[in-house]
Parts: sequence; structure tokens; C-alpha cells
Amino acid sequence: MQGMAVDRNNNMIYAAKINTSNHLTQLYAIKMNGSSSNRTVKLLKNSDTNSTSNDLGHANDLAVKAQKGDEQVSLYVAPMADGAKYVKKIVKLSVNTKKNTYKVAKSYVLQYQGANLSISGITYSVGADKFIVRSGNRFFIGNFNDQKGQFEYEATFTLNYTKAIVNQSVVDVSKYILQGISFYQGTLYVPLSKPDSNGGASNVSVILTYPLNINQMLKEQKETPAKDFSKELFTRKDLSFRITSSAFTLFEIEAVDFDDGTLYFNTNRGKKGTQEDMIATFNDYNYYK
Repeated sequence: MQGMAVDRNNNMIYAAKINTSNHLTQLYAIKMNGSSSNRTVKLLKNSDTNSTSNDLGHANDLAVKAQKGDEQVSLYVAPMADGAKYVKKIVKLSVNTKKNTYKVAKSYVLQYQGANLSISGITYSVGADKFIVRSGNRFFIGNFNDQKGQFEYEATFTLNYTKAIVNQSVVDVSKYILQGISFYQGTLYVPLSKPDSNGGASNVSVILTYPLNINQMLKEQKETPAKDFSKELFTRKDLSFRITSSAFTLFEIEAVDFDDGTLYFNTNRGKKGTQEDMIATFNDYNYYK
């Protein structure tokens, strides 16, 4: 699996999966609330191409912007530099929740110092009505300009990975594999995967948590201009944790997100010759309030 995002207003999860043989993406809508009999998985179809497989790059991360009861939901995709149609862009999809279809509504670029950046992470803050996007270890806070087809940022920051506190111990995770990002209740959640001896993902992942006051950062950087990315965030001391799977040789957490206080995650998992991807929850996780 690749990116995942939770529509918290409508109790729906969206997830992306790439076909490695043709590098096309499939999108799924998963209803996860209630009893197991009420949980459904729908494969979405592109209403323009009439296909369930389409070029959305690597679809490394997803973000949802929706109101309760919306029939049309906006789903944003971070393709990275993969694919052909949306290299170094952010794609906005319009999802029809009644018909289980979607179409490309708009694509955007994030320009920095004259260059379009490859976007690997994206998340939306309902409270601040701002998006956070990531390119490498550079983070931008802002919004989309539909007329210009650009993401216009108002603040920037970076994350510290060399002194991450994981399970009450200081760990250098700067060589870990970056996955998606998620903002919830004043905290930025960042999953990373420990590389194996060949540089690929292993059966170890960490979830890092960083305190982030979006409105305060926007205010500070507007009133006191500083060099871009001079603001560095450090992990919280008590919320980051490690997950090691003894049952699977591959357990790569790709994304995390919340719905009503419940922490969801999706993972590429498998043993030699098998693939058993999963969306699940962490029980009794006490998120920062």
C-alpha cells in the first residue's frame, strides 16, 4: 500500500495501492466504523477513463478535505517524482461518495527558488484550514491557489531526526525511510521504516510525534521574517513509539491518521513470497490533547 487518509467527518478511509507491474494506482474507500458487518471496501473508478487503475505517480500520501455529508469529497495526492502525468505535482481528486468514482479536478505545483518540488507528504488541518506538505525534509504550511495552479506557502520548518525520542530512548532515525504525514490535535505524526541490509523496508517502523501549533508558527513567521526552514521541530518526549513484527519479515507502516481519537495505520506486510497488506488501529493509544 501507499498513502492513506481518514475523512473524519464521514468515517471513511481512503488508501492507495500501486500495481508494481505497470506502476498504476488503485484507490480504495474503506468504511471502518461500527461492527465488522458494517465495514466495506470499495474500489474507486476514474469516471473520465472508466478504469480503476490510473497514473497518480507513487501516491505516497493522501489528504482529505470534506464536510459532513458531502457527496463530493476532495482527495489530495502526493505523487512524488514518479509516473508520467503528475511528476512533481500535487493532484486534487473529486471523489463521488455515492457512485464510488473520482476524477482529476486540478493539479498544482509547489515552486521553491524557481524549481517545482517533488512532494512526498501531505496532510490537512481542519482547525487552521491549512495544508502541510513535505518535500524531502522541508515542510511548507499554506493553501492551494486554483487560479495559479500553485501551492502557496506561508511558513516553513524542518524536523529533527537525529535526536528522536522513541520509547523513552534517543534514537537517530535520519537514515530511515520517510512515509506519509498526519496532523491531529496539535501534533504532527510521522511514520518511518527502518531499512534492511539492502536499503529496503524491514519489519521495524517508528511513529514520531512533533508538537506543532500551526497558527502560532504562521503568526511568528509573518511578524518576524527569518530564513526559510530555520525553524526545527523536535519530537515529543512521550508519544513516539516503535513497532516490530515477529510474524512478518516485512512490516512497513506507510501512513497513519486519526478518526475520533482512534489511530489508524496502513502497512505493507508479508513473508517471503506473500503479500498481506492491512489497515488497522492501535489500541489504547493516548494521543496528545
